[in-house]
Amino acid sequence: MLELWAAFKAWLIAESAWIAPLTGIGAFVLAWKWPFSKPKPTQLAPDTIDQIKPPQAKDGPALHVAEFIRLRRELKADLEAELAEAAEAEKSQLRARIAELEKQIANPDAALAEAQKRIADLEALLDREANQIGADRIAEAKAALEQGDYSLADDIFAEIEAQNELAVQETARAAFGRGEVAEAEVRWGDAAKAYQRAARYDSCYRTLSKAHEFTHWSGDYATAFVLGEELITAAQKEGDLTNLAMAKNDHAITLEAQGRYAEAEGLCREALEIDRATIGEGYPSYAIRLNNLANVVRAQGRYAEAEELFREALEIDREGLGEGHPGYAIDLNNLAGVVEDQGRYAEAEALYREALEIGRATIGEGHPEYATRLNNLSGVVQAQGRYAEAEGLFREALEIDRATIGEGHPDYAINLNNLAVVVQAQGRYAEAEGLYREAVEIDRATIGEGHPNYAIHLSNLAGVLVKQGKSEAARPLYGQAFEIFRATLPPDHPHIGVVEGHIADLP
Repeated sequence: MLELWAAFKAWLIAESAWIAPLTGIGAFVLAWKWPFSKPKPTQLAPDTIDQIKPPQAKDGPALHVAEFIRLRRELKADLEAELAEAAEAEKSQLRARIAELEKQIANPDAALAEAQKRIADLEALLDREANQIGADRIAEAKAALEQGDYSLADDIFAEIEAQNELAVQETARAAFGRGEVAEAEVRWGDAAKAYQRAARYDSCYRTLSKAHEFTHWSGDYATAFVLGEELITAAQKEGDLTNLAMAKNDHAITLEAQGRYAEAEGLCREALEIDRATIGEGYPSYAIRLNNLANVVRAQGRYAEAEELFREALEIDREGLGEGHPGYAIDLNNLAGVVEDQGRYAEAEALYREALEIGRATIGEGHPEYATRLNNLSGVVQAQGRYAEAEGLFREALEIDRATIGEGHPDYAINLNNLAVVVQAQGRYAEAEGLYREAVEIDRATIGEGHPNYAIHLSNLAGVLVKQGKSEAARPLYGQAFEIFRATLPPDHPHIGVVEGHIADLP
């Protein structure tokens, strides 16, 4: 079913991974979304100008002071003639160049010494290209340099630059191809690295988009954040409003994954406004934006508002995509999550199962998104007290993630946490504690210690410690979770009150 994934990606922007509840509250959800990005600039290999040492003292270039002054005066005269005809906006730069020439003419010894050093540097660079360009042309360019004529050297360097530019483009295309191979094989970490290399060599919107997308999916949110900012810049430079809306949307996804909900919501709304003004409200891309806005609204505890947005997206996709489309399954899954948040478990379970069936028929049972659906279904099954059934589903989801996204991914930590919750519910406290601790360690290494998900996992770990009579060990964990929630969530978010209540109940 992998060939369907290529089409599916266009819609897969709002999938949700269920996070186990804090004791006493409903499911908290981490939204899965579609990411995009920017890489580092191309690095020159060892032969940079700074590393090239000029040749040791020979008699020096043939250029002498009188000839140097003559050449400077000729160039100054040319610039003055150009200044007389120049547009107003260009005059200040021309005047600055003329002033620099006047300074060199007034102090020719120092200026000539600097010119001789520069000529020696250029000759060394030219010598390195003798095999590629030919000894005769190199010798001719060097002789011209020693007479103050830089034009032949410039021609040679332009030719080399053009040749290398072609090689860079070929390298970028090859890296992009490797990214597509890794993507097809659902190796998201490898895809992220390949697309990052492609974007490093060719930082256009297309390569940055892929690099951001898979860097996010691989769980490296810090790098995805940088790439997301550069993606927005690339879209603005290209002037394509559709791409700009998508770039803002995708960057918002990474912000949400970092727990920066207010910023993410602002970008989601900006993307939605661009779409409303360009493609209109009935288009599937508009439904994607609605889904992502709904997810970030839901993350802030505004469940009724989020449900309304999810239902609007569902209706658009029912009309535009049909009920068997993977994008429609995403809508069902997300709606199920917010329905579950409001305690309507039977309704949520039916929606999750419908989404799961569409996923089985389209993306297949070995895909990370299928694991997400299993995970979400497990949560609502557990909420209805069917612990053994829920544990089986959680373990199935965990195995899929182990084989695809890997054991160091933040979403793998979510699944460990969820498995721990159902294990704890069955009274196996020591086993649950081990799973919580593993999830916390993955969080610490990926999303960091200031993220709301880290706080959830800390609080759950504290809860199982209390179950084992270790209240003093639990106290600082609850305290840390409480401070993270206060710093990242709205003041009226239910998680804050829940953890505050747990602290108050400690003996």
